[in-house]
Amino acid sequence: MIATANPIRLSQLNQLIQFTLEDAFQEQRFGVIAETTNISLYPNKNQCYLTLIEKCEQTDRVVASMKARIWGNSYKCIQCFEETTGQHFKDNIQILLKVRVNYHVQYGLSLEIEDIDPNYTIGRLALSRQAVIQKLLTDNPDHIWEQNGEFITHNKSLTFPPVIQRIALISSAQADGYADFMHELYTNRYGFSFTVDEYLAPVQGLDAHKAIYQQLVRIYESNINYDAVVLVRGGGSQLDFQAYDTYLLSRAVARYHVPIITGIGHEKNESVCDLMAKLKTKTPTKAAASIVAHNQSFNEKLLQLQKQLVLKTNEILISQELILNECRTTISSLVKDLLNQEQRFLSTQMNAAVLLTEKRLQQEKMNLLKLKFNLSCNADNRLKEENFRLRHYLQSVNHLDPQNILKRGYAIVYKHGKAVTNLNTLQAGDKIKTRFYAGEVESQVLPKTTPNESGT
Repeated sequence: MIATANPIRLSQLNQLIQFTLEDAFQEQRFGVIAETTNISLYPNKNQCYLTLIEKCEQTDRVVASMKARIWGNSYKCIQCFEETTGQHFKDNIQILLKVRVNYHVQYGLSLEIEDIDPNYTIGRLALSRQAVIQKLLTDNPDHIWEQNGEFITHNKSLTFPPVIQRIALISSAQADGYADFMHELYTNRYGFSFTVDEYLAPVQGLDAHKAIYQQLVRIYESNINYDAVVLVRGGGSQLDFQAYDTYLLSRAVARYHVPIITGIGHEKNESVCDLMAKLKTKTPTKAAASIVAHNQSFNEKLLQLQKQLVLKTNEILISQELILNECRTTISSLVKDLLNQEQRFLSTQMNAAVLLTEKRLQQEKMNLLKLKFNLSCNADNRLKEENFRLRHYLQSVNHLDPQNILKRGYAIVYKHGKAVTNLNTLQAGDKIKTRFYAGEVESQVLPKTTPNESGT
């Protein structure tokens, strides 16, 4: 059983608390650092209701919470904050507030916000950005260093190919910068063509940097030889670009193997990724324009080289034509001289040949005369010799004439019209004819006798 002598109503207790708090905090103002959440804006009424929270830095757990409100003339501080930071007054922003403690009997304890310091938010971003830069320099000395006030990175040391044609684009399809980039690229006035592979990712929010980093990993693992990687997004406040000031994404950009072009879309400040990339541009449109300008620069070089080539070719042709004309004149003169020289030589040779021919003809004529004389002499001698030989042959023939033999007392025996030279060819009873120098006789062969049989 509750032991209380004089119980009071809840409203009375709340009034007591109100009086006590007013006595304790009356006319006191506090500067409070907190993060916004559950914001409800009513511009027509100049009212804003929200909850302020504090999170543990290690675990991100909420360790404190308090309702707050902005109303009346203090509502102008929201507009001042947005104009100064370029950031919409929204959830998950850490801000520095000027507040006073307020307790309402019906609605309980809350903080009444009288002003917001935009410089704190901007300064906090700057400090965070500087810490990221310092960590990049410390942890990556081989890929990131500072020289003469400029950051030198591995990505900056890369060179674009003469013509950028295949592009990996990291952006959000809903971002204004995505449409601006594609329109500027594909409607370029030079008619250049491009191949753009889209790697879509959110470009703002707490985990946007992780999603963009994963797309860089995808591009690397694709093994596609891209000419450039382009990071673009639309406009926005400085707080909306926190993804591009993170250590994870900035380190990846600085060490990336393909030249990176940034067109993140803020005119005033540079993100850490801008400082690490090969080429930084202010807007997606300018990023596309820089690619077109790069290709046009190469195109102009080609046109200039073409002009130089034409001029040089014409110079060479003119000089060679002069040389050819000079050579033609020289050759013509040399040919004429050579022809004259050869003509004189041929005339000399012809005259010499005529003389030699005449001399040879005379010599051959003499030789013919000698041959004629020799043939004439030899013919007479030969005729005499042959005549003598013929007479000798005639004498021999006459000497061997059968008539002359018969005249010396010899006779020729014929049998059947043929001379008989062998006794054995005759048989007893054969009729034979014996021819003498002065006549012939026919006779018949008697039986043959040998010399012994005839006694001789």
